[in-house]
Amino acid sequence: MPTHKIAAIGEEDLILGFKALGIEIYPVNTPEALASTLERLVASDEYGIIFVSESMADKAEKLIMEYSALPLPSVVFIPGSEGSKGFAMQRIRRIVEKAVGADILAGKEVE
Repeated sequence: MPTHKIAAIGEEDLILGFKALGIEIYPVNTPEALASTLERLVASDEYGIIFVSESMADKAEKLIMEYSALPLPSVVFIPGSEGSKGFAMQRIRRIVEKAVGADILAGKEVE
Protein backbone atom coordinates (compact mmCIF):
# COMPACT_ATOMS: atom_id res chain seq x y z
CA MET A 1 0.00 0.00 0.00
CA PRO A 2 1.57 3.32 -1.06
CA THR A 3 2.03 6.05 1.49
CA HIS A 4 1.50 9.67 0.69
CA LYS A 5 3.36 12.72 1.89
CA ILE A 6 1.89 15.78 3.57
CA ALA A 7 2.75 19.33 2.49
CA ALA A 8 2.00 22.85 3.68
CA ILE A 9 1.94 25.87 1.34
CA GLY A 10 1.69 29.46 2.50
CA GLU A 11 3.47 32.31 4.19
CA GLU A 12 6.70 31.05 5.76
CA ASP A 13 5.95 32.35 9.26
CA LEU A 14 2.61 30.54 9.21
CA ILE A 15 3.76 27.14 7.94
CA LEU A 16 7.20 26.88 9.56
CA GLY A 17 5.78 24.99 12.56
CA PHE A 18 4.59 22.19 10.27
CA LYS A 19 8.23 21.34 9.55
CA ALA A 20 8.67 20.22 13.17
CA LEU A 21 5.94 17.64 12.54
CA GLY A 22 7.76 16.21 9.54
CA ILE A 23 5.53 17.92 7.02
CA GLU A 24 7.20 19.30 3.91
CA ILE A 25 6.80 23.07 3.71
CA TYR A 26 6.66 25.28 0.63
CA PRO A 27 6.82 28.98 1.52
CA VAL A 28 5.15 31.27 -1.05
CA ASN A 29 4.46 35.00 -1.12
CA THR A 30 2.23 35.42 -4.18
CA PRO A 31 -0.86 33.74 -5.62
CA GLU A 32 1.17 32.84 -8.71
CA ALA A 33 3.78 31.05 -6.57
CA LEU A 34 0.98 29.25 -4.71
CA ALA A 35 -0.60 28.13 -7.99
CA SER A 36 2.64 26.83 -9.50
CA THR A 37 3.64 25.04 -6.27
CA LEU A 38 0.20 23.47 -5.89
CA GLU A 39 0.18 22.34 -9.53
CA ARG A 40 3.63 20.77 -9.12
CA LEU A 41 2.67 18.92 -5.92
CA VAL A 42 -0.59 17.59 -7.35
CA ALA A 43 1.12 16.50 -10.58
CA SER A 44 3.75 14.57 -8.59
CA ASP A 45 1.00 12.30 -7.22
CA GLU A 46 3.02 11.92 -4.00
CA TYR A 47 0.83 13.92 -1.62
CA GLY A 48 -2.28 12.82 0.25
CA ILE A 49 -2.86 16.08 2.14
CA ILE A 50 -1.84 19.61 1.24
CA PHE A 51 -2.39 22.35 3.81
CA VAL A 52 -2.86 25.79 2.26
CA SER A 53 -2.95 29.06 4.17
CA GLU A 54 -6.40 30.57 3.91
CA SER A 55 -5.00 34.01 3.08
CA MET A 56 -3.36 32.56 -0.03
CA ALA A 57 -6.17 30.14 -0.88
CA ASP A 58 -8.72 32.87 -1.50
CA LYS A 59 -6.46 34.24 -4.25
CA ALA A 60 -6.27 30.88 -6.06
CA GLU A 61 -9.81 29.67 -5.46
CA LYS A 62 -10.51 28.50 -9.02
CA LEU A 63 -7.45 26.26 -9.13
CA ILE A 64 -8.15 24.84 -5.68
CA MET A 65 -11.75 24.07 -6.64
CA GLU A 66 -10.47 22.10 -9.66
CA TYR A 67 -8.27 19.99 -7.39
CA SER A 68 -11.04 19.46 -4.84
CA ALA A 69 -12.78 17.22 -7.38
CA LEU A 70 -9.84 14.80 -7.22
CA PRO A 71 -9.79 12.00 -4.65
CA LEU A 72 -6.21 12.94 -3.69
CA PRO A 73 -4.72 15.13 -2.51
CA SER A 74 -7.09 16.58 0.02
CA VAL A 75 -6.58 20.34 0.22
CA VAL A 76 -7.09 21.60 3.78
CA PHE A 77 -7.16 25.27 4.69
CA ILE A 78 -5.36 26.70 7.71
CA PRO A 79 -6.22 30.13 9.12
CA GLY A 80 -3.61 32.87 9.03
CA SER A 81 -2.26 34.87 11.93
CA GLU A 82 -5.22 37.25 11.62
CA GLY A 83 -7.67 34.37 12.10
CA SER A 84 -10.07 32.68 9.74
CA LYS A 85 -11.47 34.60 6.79
CA GLY A 86 -14.32 32.11 6.38
CA PHE A 87 -12.96 30.71 3.12
CA ALA A 88 -13.00 27.13 4.39
CA MET A 89 -16.61 27.45 5.55
CA GLN A 90 -17.63 28.87 2.16
CA ARG A 91 -16.02 25.86 0.46
CA ILE A 92 -17.81 23.41 2.78
CA ARG A 93 -21.10 25.23 2.15
CA ARG A 94 -20.69 24.86 -1.65
CA ILE A 95 -19.83 21.16 -1.34
CA VAL A 96 -22.84 20.45 0.91
CA GLU A 97 -25.15 22.52 -1.29
CA LYS A 98 -24.01 20.58 -4.35
CA ALA A 99 -24.54 17.26 -2.56
CA VAL A 100 -28.00 17.92 -1.10
CA GLY A 101 -29.31 20.64 -3.40
CA ALA A 102 -29.84 23.25 -0.68
CA ASP A 103 -27.80 25.49 1.60
CA ILE A 104 -28.46 23.68 4.87
CA LEU A 105 -25.54 25.43 6.59
CA ALA A 106 -26.88 28.97 6.29
CA GLY A 107 -26.17 30.89 9.47
CA LYS A 108 -23.96 28.14 10.93
CA GLU A 109 -20.61 30.02 10.75
CA VAL A 110 -18.46 29.80 13.87
CA GLU A 111 -16.65 33.00 14.72
